[in-house]
Amino acid sequence: MSDRELGKKMIEEGDLLSFLEAYRENIEEHLSYNHGRCERPDFICYRPDGTPVGVELVRVMRNPVLAQAQYILERIDFMDSESAVEMLYQMIEKKEKKRLEPDWALPDNTILVIQFVDCPVTNLYQLDESLKDDFRSYGFDEIWIADYNGLEAYGDIELFCLYPPEWWGFYERKSPGRKPYG
Repeated sequence: MSDRELGKKMIEEGDLLSFLEAYRENIEEHLSYNHGRCERPDFICYRPDGTPVGVELVRVMRNPVLAQAQYILERIDFMDSESAVEMLYQMIEKKEKKRLEPDWALPDNTILVIQFVDCPVTNLYQLDESLKDDFRSYGFDEIWIADYNGLEAYGDIELFCLYPPEWWGFYERKSPGRKPYG
């Protein structure tokens, strides 16, 4: 593994730990992680009963050059919500195809975490109750949007569950009134 690939995996591992913490606080289920890396899916974790579950992370964001140009020229801080939702569906479709390939470990027991780093999940007004069943046809155990926009400032992330339907919705920070940067 090259230094670049190792660095990418280390960043992904930090992102995983942020997700696992938010997941534990909101769902009240602790997924344990023993620092074992995988590639397809990205990580293998364990439910409290010892059942292995894959966790696949995927980022949704604009091209960094485009994002910088939009900020400089137009003062646009974030991707617009329509583009974000379109990319969300594209990423789910892409990962679903990969999940069905023969080299995917735990294809019937994987959590898909879509990382938003360029659009706050609170901006996604299109995600309403009418979409609850849209994600049932995918083979993932769970599908989450993880909002990493406030990670640096608040030290944690917010979640939005797309699947399963009984968990559908927004899970805000446990301490929503606290100040950024501590």
